[in-house]
Amino acid sequence: MDFTQAFSTILSVEKLAKNLDSLLKNSRGHKRAILREMQENINLLFLAKNRQLPAGKVIEKLERRNYLAAADAGFNFKLIKRSALKKETVKDVPQFKKYIGWSTERLLENIYLKVKQLQDIAAIDPEQKSLNLQIRLENLLRLMMLLLQHVK
Repeated sequence: MDFTQAFSTILSVEKLAKNLDSLLKNSRGHKRAILREMQENINLLFLAKNRQLPAGKVIEKLERRNYLAAADAGFNFKLIKRSALKKETVKDVPQFKKYIGWSTERLLENIYLKVKQLQDIAAIDPEQKSLNLQIRLENLLRLMMLLLQHVK
């Protein structure tokens, strides 16, 4: 199953944009800042995918500061959504089955850990040959979209 097929069952781009706008309008403080940062990262990842931008440059531009600021302030990430990820959200995408039952907090931590790992790899070894950074960026985008589908 390719990227487009996997997400045609979960979320269209138009629906994603509407969901994000709705979530942002109804959010305040750290929650709003994190969702806005997620929106900016998703937009960047879509742009990178559509224009086939260099992975290293894209990875450099991914943001984490709002997430880190919220974590440093002791923000309870479960306030974004209290329930765990449900099977209905994952649909029939095999890649996501392992996330069923994860809390919003755990999913967010996982996403931002992956961003940090990619940034470290790109900074330390920009000519990385053994890892396909484009595939990793697509997987990160998928995970972010899953989170937003869960939160909506």
